[in-house]
Amino acid sequence: MSESYSKPKLIQVGLVVRDLDKTMEQFKILLGAEPNRVIEKSPAAPGPKYYLGEERDFYQRAALYQMNGIEFEILQPYNDRSALTDFLDEHGDGIHHVAFDTDNFDAFEKHLNENGVQLIQTGPNSRHPALKWGFFNTNDKLGTMIEVTNFEEVAKLEAHEKEKK
Repeated sequence: MSESYSKPKLIQVGLVVRDLDKTMEQFKILLGAEPNRVIEKSPAAPGPKYYLGEERDFYQRAALYQMNGIEFEILQPYNDRSALTDFLDEHGDGIHHVAFDTDNFDAFEKHLNENGVQLIQTGPNSRHPALKWGFFNTNDKLGTMIEVTNFEEVAKLEAHEKEKK
């Protein structure tokens, strides 16, 4: 795989809360917004999940809103320690991360590592075997954590697979 990647695209803002139902109700009252989708248990795909290098059994409920082309994700963590529970313990409810999509997850992760930014949480997904996601600790450099995904990279793989058929 190539070591290059295109400029990552902003795709999401993530909020972490203690009470998802209460926050969804406030989104409806204050913004007139209803979620496009509510997920009761995420990640749902089988496989190990890791936080700070240790396997963990974390989950979260999620409400997903589409707002002017950007996804707004509200998360309520449960079950085990994670980047989300640690954020709540330290800061309370608030903006936890900004997510970016890349066309080469591994190359972008390497770039982040070379600049002193480490992957702190990742796990399985149920959308595609090549789809990756991870939280990177950029709090001291950017003022917030970032999440990186590779939807664009997966779309290219899927297009290539169709061409071969």
